[in-house]
Amino acid sequence: MLAAPTLPLILLAGVALCALLLAVWKEARVAGRIIAQFFLTIGLPVVLILGALIWLVLPLMGQIDPRVGQAMIAGLVIATGWLTTAIFAEGGKARARAEKTRDYHKALYAEIGNTLESLWEADSSEQYVTALIDRMRKDEGYIPFLPREQHDHVYDAVIAEIDVLPRQTIDAIVAYYSLIKSLSGLAEDMRGDTFRTLDAERRIAIYSDYVGMRKQAFVFGKYALKLILAYSEGGSAAADRVINSPDAGRSAKSRGSV
Repeated sequence: MLAAPTLPLILLAGVALCALLLAVWKEARVAGRIIAQFFLTIGLPVVLILGALIWLVLPLMGQIDPRVGQAMIAGLVIATGWLTTAIFAEGGKARARAEKTRDYHKALYAEIGNTLESLWEADSSEQYVTALIDRMRKDEGYIPFLPREQHDHVYDAVIAEIDVLPRQTIDAIVAYYSLIKSLSGLAEDMRGDTFRTLDAERRIAIYSDYVGMRKQAFVFGKYALKLILAYSEGGSAAADRVINSPDAGRSAKSRGSV
């Protein structure tokens, strides 16, 4: 049997070794987090509940058959194991969802950010559109060339799991990409033969609508980026502050759950 002074030293050495492993070994940090989660979410509540039950039935302990007591202990162990599995499974699902949300936000933020500059520029786009419409009025046979654009590769890749995004950002993201797809559809119609057969004023009106949609998509995209950034830095509370801020703008909000 160990001497009394030796046991505390061994325990202290073990604690010091565990602390060192947690500090320098990545796998040990993961194990330490799991152990801490077990004791805080399962071990401590079970000990408290078990202690309370033992305190309540302590006066009756002498009257309980030992086999009954053994069965109770076995049942408690089984229940604790089931509870441990359930809690860790749900915790794993929550962490996986949070990680997927971060990854999707990061990818969509990059795609939207890279697209905005090509959609609209405050000064140069206004001047270009004004000059082009003037040319369409002066030369009734002139039809502007519209290059093919696709700005929704990432969105199409994540649309099947778009529900992992929080309500604070999903409305703005869907509103932006819905407008992008409508913009692409209108551009495709403007490349067709029907558009070429229209009179000049009709073509100018349609082109003006097309330009307005690009400008609105720019506004929607800026709003979506602002919400994604706020959620990434401060969670749902920060995103809600952006949504409820006076300068959010009615035109930048969708009619969803916000």
